[in-house]
Amino acid sequence: MTQAIKLIGIDIGTSSVKAVRVRADDGVAVEAAVSKPYAADGAPTRDPTLWTRLAEEALDELTRGETIAAIGFTGQMHAMVAVADDGALAAPVKLWLDMDGAPDLDAFVAAYPGSFATDTGNIPLPDFTLAKWLWASRLDPRLAKRVGGLYCAKDYVRAALDPSAPFVVDRNEATGMQVFDPFADRWHEGILERAGLPMAALPKLVSATQAAGAWRGIPMVVGVGDQAAAARAIGALVPGVASLSLGTSGVLSIPLMKSALPASWDGAFHLFPTGFDDNYQVIGTVPAFGATLRWLQTLFGRSMAELDAAAADRPIGEGRALFVPYLAGAGAPHPDHALAAALSGLTVDTDLPAIVRAVYDGMAQELAAITEEAAAIGAPTDAILLSGGATHLPGLVATLAAFLPSECRLVDAAEASAVGAALAGLDHLRPANRLSLTTTAVPRGQSHALRDDWRRARQAALAGRHVHQKG
Repeated sequence: MTQAIKLIGIDIGTSSVKAVRVRADDGVAVEAAVSKPYAADGAPTRDPTLWTRLAEEALDELTRGETIAAIGFTGQMHAMVAVADDGALAAPVKLWLDMDGAPDLDAFVAAYPGSFATDTGNIPLPDFTLAKWLWASRLDPRLAKRVGGLYCAKDYVRAALDPSAPFVVDRNEATGMQVFDPFADRWHEGILERAGLPMAALPKLVSATQAAGAWRGIPMVVGVGDQAAAARAIGALVPGVASLSLGTSGVLSIPLMKSALPASWDGAFHLFPTGFDDNYQVIGTVPAFGATLRWLQTLFGRSMAELDAAAADRPIGEGRALFVPYLAGAGAPHPDHALAAALSGLTVDTDLPAIVRAVYDGMAQELAAITEEAAAIGAPTDAILLSGGATHLPGLVATLAAFLPSECRLVDAAEASAVGAALAGLDHLRPANRLSLTTTAVPRGQSHALRDDWRRARQAALAGRHVHQKG
């Protein structure tokens, strides 16, 4: 039997700091978990000192009376924390959901001489860090001279917990800054020069499993962004095994071998190095997955348990009502924040169960369509591992399993990203380790292909896209 060790994973999320204590021996078990919301209403914060204070509170709770071997980090991607040489903030903190820099990014890309997707792996998007830097430097033309370091959320907290920690970042997070070339494995000097972002303000690139600083003598490990961490937690870094995280967004992350990368990459899917190996993650999203469920609750004044039971009364894949799930726009591989959702095919007989069934079917078919498109570029799925808060809805899970083209398995862990951060710490200590959380099979039932009428509704919605950024 392998000797047990204990690790902590910290997730600097959008609405809270989440942390877990994990016991690892011949398997992985979550011993304790804490969540520290930034605000009672779940609102995000742009105060990085609050991230740090809550992370330290979580560490205090989870380490009390315990021997901890390592602490790993993860968090929301694309945040921009620009710090001056004296440690003070050099610009307003921006999160992935801050789109102020969209016009600045449009202007930057319009003048860009090459293919942005070829140079960065992704089409230019205002969610990513570059747009936030362009916005901030337009408001403060002296910013380039004042900035001493550009941090993402998790690395800012790690550095705040140990001011002597080295200034480093993993390749997964670096790609999310959109000034990194994931194919050549280096910061893109041409983009940096055009953006007025000094190379000296960027961290050194390291492996996700490298130790970088210590908290009370416990090594702190760099880790990766939240989706790569979740994939690590559930064992979805193996080709053919995809991660489907059902939280604020529905995020489908599919491993792509470097050798299978298409010769011409258009960047429509998000592409990130995993940070743990030499391969990539291809990522497609349904941005308003969680918000769609809350919309249903508000619309009908019912709990999700009641709505889930109502959907179960109607056969999967049947009914006239159709739902195209773009309540907060479409995500990769058809990114357009302004795209609207559609609920069509309504009649006087359309009741609550019929609408919930249409919404469930629509979200499941959107995810199935994304897997089809991923397979077409060389990232097929043999199994899809489901994690996140929405997995407690049996009717929704059954709907996903019916439409998704592969075996579906459930992960019994609400904080998969934090667990993945802890396992980055384990990988630092035991490089040959590949332990992950256990999964259980979802009963397959009857399989359903995408409905032709739903596919036509989706195509009509996407035909109305108005993305105008150059790839």
